Amino acid sequence: MAKTTAPALSFGAAGQVGKTIVYARWRGRSYVRRHVVPFNPQTSAQTQVRTVFSFLQSVYKRAPALFIAPWEAYASGKPFIGRNAFNKFNIPPLQTDTDLSGLVFSPGALGGLPPTAAVATPGSGQLSVAVTAPSPLPTGWTITSAIVAAIRDGDPHSSTFTVVTADEDTTSPYTVVLTGLTASQLYRVGAWLKWLRPDGKVAYSPSILTSGTPS
Repeated sequence: MAKTTAPALSFGAAGQVGKTIVYARWRGRSYVRRHVVPFNPQTSAQTQVRTVFSFLQSVYKRAPALFIAPWEAYASGKPFIGRNAFNKFNIPPLQTDTDLSGLVFSPGALGGLPPTAAVATPGSGQLSVAVTAPSPLPTGWTITSAIVAAIRDGDPHSSTFTVVTADEDTTSPYTVVLTGLTASQLYRVGAWLKWLRPDGKVAYSPSILTSGTPS
């Protein structure tokens, strides 16, 4: 049964009515939908989506602020949040993959140009990633920092390695050193740029990919 708020004035309602319609709220907005009985398909494709979704949820939950920022910027002003955007970009490329070579680290936001190259040089428990900025820079645009993130490679359908390491360099030429990594393990690495636009707004570029194996 639906529970109403001030029913005589019809301020709002929540719940189902006669297994026909459902009243609810999402992000402060009231809506009504048809009542349906949940369906639980077990096709191969649906199982793949579910396992990848679970993996991505764990990654996003544990990710540092530098990794989260471009996703939140991308979602700003849209009817979804950064976590939803992260899933939207990453479920399709990872659905049938057995590694993280297709992982999107940054979707880009407000028009930032991506780096032209990113090269990871292995070290003892670390990766030193040189990030090359585009040249020349767009008129009036400045680069705030180059950001690099890495995650240990694995099968997104079964991997338990969901920790993201990220850092940034604010001075050109940009080299970001990621430490505390596991030796002899392959890491997928994403690099992107944080920009300041002529109008004062912060923009992020899409990420480019590389990889490296710490010694």
